[in-house]
Amino acid sequence: MVWVQLLLGAAFFASAQVRTAEALVPAVDSVGFHDVGSTTWLDVIVSHEPPPSIGSSHYVTNIQLVINGTTVNLSQTPQSQTTFTVQYQLGTNTDSYSVTARALCNVHGYGAYSSVVTVPESIGLVLFVVLTVVAVLLAKKTRVPHAHASTR
Repeated sequence: MVWVQLLLGAAFFASAQVRTAEALVPAVDSVGFHDVGSTTWLDVIVSHEPPPSIGSSHYVTNIQLVINGTTVNLSQTPQSQTTFTVQYQLGTNTDSYSVTARALCNVHGYGAYSSVVTVPESIGLVLFVVLTVVAVLLAKKTRVPHAHASTR
């Protein structure tokens, strides 16, 4: 009977000392974007806090992006920081994209997907096209028609 109590006591003590694996999975804090010229880049901010006892053997090995339904895997090298940014060249800023991301821990697996982020086409390009059309229409409107003299 005493051994059962000792066993239960040891199990209780061990369970109080163990953190859940969910607390150790990486999290995608945000997915942002920026344009460089005619190209849109994603900025994926990831946080992952391994406990000191695991240290450098516990890190994010992969960032998984789902872009307009297509999965892209970005392999990662071990990180020395608990929060870091992964950049990805998305494509031309004349298209819009729907993006979600998650990160893979080599010990505890994938964290949850981020919220879906919609990356719109660049307003700069749209504005340029609109201004060009307006300029062409104004130029046509202000053009003076040639007078044709008729002799009667």
